[in-house]
Amino acid sequence: MSGRTRGHGHGRVASSALLATVGIGVQGLAKLLVTVVVGRVFGTETLGQTTALLSLSVFTALLWPNAAGNTASRVLAIALRGRRSDTAVNRLLGASMAVSSVVLAAVTVPVALAWGASPGMVVGGVGVVVGYGLYCYARGAQLGYDRAPRVALWDTVTSLLALGLLVAACVARLEPLVLLPLAIGYTVFAIACWPRGNRIDEPGTPAEPTAGLLAFAAWNVLAVTTSNGLLQLTMIAAQVSVSAHEAGVYAAAFTLATPASMVGQALGQVLVPAFAHRSDGGSLRSRGVLVLVGGFTAATAVVFGLVAWLAGWFLPLVYPAEGAEAVADLRYLMVGVWVFTVGLVPAALLLASGRSRQVALASVAGFVVGVVLMAVLAPTWGVAGGSTGFLVGSAVNLVTVVVLGLRRAR
Repeated sequence: MSGRTRGHGHGRVASSALLATVGIGVQGLAKLLVTVVVGRVFGTETLGQTTALLSLSVFTALLWPNAAGNTASRVLAIALRGRRSDTAVNRLLGASMAVSSVVLAAVTVPVALAWGASPGMVVGGVGVVVGYGLYCYARGAQLGYDRAPRVALWDTVTSLLALGLLVAACVARLEPLVLLPLAIGYTVFAIACWPRGNRIDEPGTPAEPTAGLLAFAAWNVLAVTTSNGLLQLTMIAAQVSVSAHEAGVYAAAFTLATPASMVGQALGQVLVPAFAHRSDGGSLRSRGVLVLVGGFTAATAVVFGLVAWLAGWFLPLVYPAEGAEAVADLRYLMVGVWVFTVGLVPAALLLASGRSRQVALASVAGFVVGVVLMAVLAPTWGVAGGSTGFLVGSAVNLVTVVVLGLRRAR
């Protein structure tokens, strides 16, 4: 495989980030269309089970596959830069993915049965949990090889494949198998994009070391679970602290605000391998990196601000029953999502320099502060209490990772 072994220019990072964002957007749109079609064709009960199992796949991916993908993106990029064989790295991370897939599949079965899923739906749930986990890992590995165009291509191909198979399942009225199209799409992506080595295996070529690899991934598990978990807790806080109607109104705002965080996640996936190619690991002391972070902060402020400004127009169109009431909730929640999104960029730069433990501890600090505030404020402030906890917790995380990024690694 031919690949760049020298530093990436900011133009290259920007184009890769755009392609990664497009790929994630296409997959997200496909998942949304699946739920819309399932709800219209098979009804509310099937939609509820489908949505619950899709959420389970996203959550379980945080427990290892997502972190394994982040680890692969960094280490494979470092091996490529140093012209070292990554065979041992791929073997170890691949084995960890095999083990995690078996464990997550075993956990999915009783959970799906407890939710009242049919045998066919259980099979689909297992398929989508395992397939999505493999997808997350393979996607991170390909970004480590600097193959954002390939990732975007296969995101598009497999999304179309999943939608085509879903149409076939609907026409054949195969209600228990509605999750299999997505599961197949994710699995095909994983097969097509599975890391097969950088082909730097000439006699005498040194191997990229594997020491500390699993520990790095384990700390990343803690980081992604707490950072993403805080956002999800805002919805839980609404459900337990206000009436069903108010929680439903907040849900309308929540479902439109949370996809915005995908922008930062897409850029973070690109920054980890891109800055792992650099000798400074993307330190915030670098003028170029500061410009990148500042530019991203300003650009997302404009985009998210525009979304908040236009909320009064588009929310009632999307949710005719709850939209008008949800405008204020969405505008406040978007502030927290913006702070959360900005924090993902310096966190990705710390990951690029191997500081996974510091990213995790910063995320835990923000999570603890946010949860405490939610518990204190939600009973009296209602949904605003949950949003405030998320905003302040995300701000604590952002400030912490920026301070850590400005300090030299020991």
